[in-house]
Amino acid sequence: MTKKQETISSADFGNVFSEYYPRFIEVAYRYVRDRHVAEDLVSDSFTALWEERERFGKELNIPAYVLTAVKNKCLNHLQKRLRHLELDKQHNNIQRRLVRADIHSLKACSPEQLIAREMAEILEQAFNRMPDLTRKIFMGSRYEDKTYTELAKEFGISYTHVNFEMRRALKMLREAFKDYLHLFIPLLSVVFWN
Repeated sequence: MTKKQETISSADFGNVFSEYYPRFIEVAYRYVRDRHVAEDLVSDSFTALWEERERFGKELNIPAYVLTAVKNKCLNHLQKRLRHLELDKQHNNIQRRLVRADIHSLKACSPEQLIAREMAEILEQAFNRMPDLTRKIFMGSRYEDKTYTELAKEFGISYTHVNFEMRRALKMLREAFKDYLHLFIPLLSVVFWN
């Protein structure tokens, strides 16, 4: 029958804890530079030893064991922190590139071009909704500088019918641009009446 190995007594553990706990906090603090983290790492190291005390004999050098545990916990903490810092740096680099791209885009952006582009899209959509004859009469009048009389003759309709189709086209355009009129009045005059 083998003799049961004596384990670390609570008195021995308590004595080592009282003597070394503050010293080990200073060692850990030197590396992690955070008092609360240092205290947690040292407390965890002592707790791990206490929970595993059955595995060790009374001859265990408790301070050396705990200091090694503190060292390893500090290393783990610092490596984890370094990974977080590197991820933060990558994230910041991405954010910095996005902000630079936005700045470049805004500097290159011309509000007049944006308004003109949006206006052209609205105009095209409005033209697509117009009946064929209405669109052709509008285009002939506004873009080809044809008179109502010329348009009436071209399409074989009366002057009054041309007038009706123009009013219809203008009404459809006013409706299409109703939400934008306050922004586009200067541009509308250029597009429609030049």
